[in-house]
Amino acid sequence: MRLPAMVRPALVASFLLVALVAKRANAGLDCDGATAIKQLEAFAADKTKADAMVHDYTWICVEGIDERFKARVEKACRTILDRDGDGSECVTAVAALGFGKLGDHDIFTLVTRLPENPLEASGGIGYYNAALLEKIGDPRGAQVLVDIWKATIPKADVREKKHWEMASWSGWRQYTAEALGKLGDADTKAFLEEQAKATKDTHVRDACNDAAAAIAKRLAKP
Repeated sequence: MRLPAMVRPALVASFLLVALVAKRANAGLDCDGATAIKQLEAFAADKTKADAMVHDYTWICVEGIDERFKARVEKACRTILDRDGDGSECVTAVAALGFGKLGDHDIFTLVTRLPENPLEASGGIGYYNAALLEKIGDPRGAQVLVDIWKATIPKADVREKKHWEMASWSGWRQYTAEALGKLGDADTKAFLEEQAKATKDTHVRDACNDAAAAIAKRLAKP
């Protein structure tokens, strides 16, 4: 997996970690895909294998598993979701592989319901919602992310006035802008251009302009 293209070298080291885990569910772990898929399949066959999924960090490894295991993850996770319900960690695992729907399970909607705080988006391991929605590729994801962005702006203004840490908000907007560049329409483009003009953060400004340009290029194609 790759780091977001817009992440600038000048950002502090802590934000580089944020950007890394935004795209790499298994950051810092020595994951073996073959072992992880076998453990996932064992859990699908036997619910009592749940502890190994947590203690061996298997869920985290499955979220970042190689595409060559996609069909096996699909089969195992469909069994697990049918058995355990939509609260299963399989939701993020299959979303990370691009599934917007799995059997009767609406993965896209489930991802939109995952908790996320753009002002406290650092220090964890796993995909953020923007990355999952980008991978699913459903254009509806753009409006979901824009709504979160808009709702967070006044909270960010309060936080900034209190001189609290703002790297998380900067990072969230950067990688969310990248996702919007792939999912958004003309209205999304206008929003990104507006945000580019409104922010003092040059990294966010560049990310918004890059994403707006990506949308313009995509919309210009016949």
